[in-house]
Amino acid sequence: MIQIERIGGILLEPIAENSWESRAVLNPAAIREGEDVHLLYRAVEGDNFSTIGYARLDRHGNVLERRSEPVIWREYDHERQGCEDPRVVFLQGKYFVLYTAYDGVNCRVAMASTEDFRYFEKHGIVGPDVSDKDAMFFPEPVNDRIIFIHRIEPDIQFAVFEDMEHFLNPGEGYWDRHLASLDDYTVMRPEFEWEATKIGGGAPPIKTEDGWLFIYHGVDKNLVYRAGVALLDLEDPYRVIARLPYPILEPDRDYELYGDVNNVVFPEGTALFEDELFVYYGAADRVIGWGKVNVPELLEELKRHKL
Repeated sequence: MIQIERIGGILLEPIAENSWESRAVLNPAAIREGEDVHLLYRAVEGDNFSTIGYARLDRHGNVLERRSEPVIWREYDHERQGCEDPRVVFLQGKYFVLYTAYDGVNCRVAMASTEDFRYFEKHGIVGPDVSDKDAMFFPEPVNDRIIFIHRIEPDIQFAVFEDMEHFLNPGEGYWDRHLASLDDYTVMRPEFEWEATKIGGGAPPIKTEDGWLFIYHGVDKNLVYRAGVALLDLEDPYRVIARLPYPILEPDRDYELYGDVNNVVFPEGTALFEDELFVYYGAADRVIGWGKVNVPELLEELKRHKL
C-alpha cells in the first residue's frame, strides 16, 4: 500500500482577528508558479458563510504571503451564502478558478479568472443548472479540447469543449443533452466500501508519461471522507486504466477527526516538485493540512491495479 505522507501538522488555520476567516479555513486549491505555491482556500465566518482567501507558500510550507481580505467574495444571489471549494488551473495565459456557488439552498458551479491573483473577473454560473459540485478543468487541452470535470451525485462526469469561449457559451441545448445522457459522460462511479455513498473530483489531473494522475475523494456510509487515486488514459481520459482499491489518505490526526465536520480529509490542490507531489487538503472542515507522495512510486502501485 502507498499513502500520502503528512508533513508536520496543520498548515493553515483560522485567524480570529479576521472575521471572514475566523471560523474555519479549508479545501484549498493549489498551483505551482516557479518556486512558489499559490493557495486559494475556502474561509468561513459566522453561520457557514464562505469566501475565498489567498496565501502564497514555498515548497517547504512556509507562508510567504497571506491576504487580510478575501480575493473572491459573495456578490451575487447565486453565491449569497458561499463561494466555496475552489480548484485552479492555468490555461491560455490565465488562471481559471472553478468554485461552488451556494445560495443557501442550491450548489452550482461558478467561475472566475485572474492573471495575478489580485484582480479576479467573475464569469457567473457555468455548467448545468442543477445541483453540481467538485468542478475543475484538466490543466491543458486534450486532443485540442478543454475537459470540464464535475460531480452530479454520486458519480464523476466529464464534458468536452472546443475552447473556453465554447465552455462559456455552449449553445442552446448543450447541457440538456448532457443531462439526458449523463451515463455516457460518467467516468467514475463508487466501487469500494470506503467510497460507497459518493465520489467527487479532488485536485485537477496531473499529466505523467503513464497517464493522467487523478486524485479524488470518496465518502462511505458513515460519512467518512477519504482520498483515492486513479489513472486515466492520456489520449482518452474517459478511459480509467488503473484505480487503487484503497484510500491513499484517510482521517487519522485529531484535526482530521474532529472539527466542524468530523472525519474529513478533502484534497483539492497539488504542486509537483521533481518527483514529490505535495497534496493540500481540508481537514474536518476547519483547518488545512498537507502531505506528499512520490509520483514514480504511486504510478508503480497503480500499475499493479490496472483495470
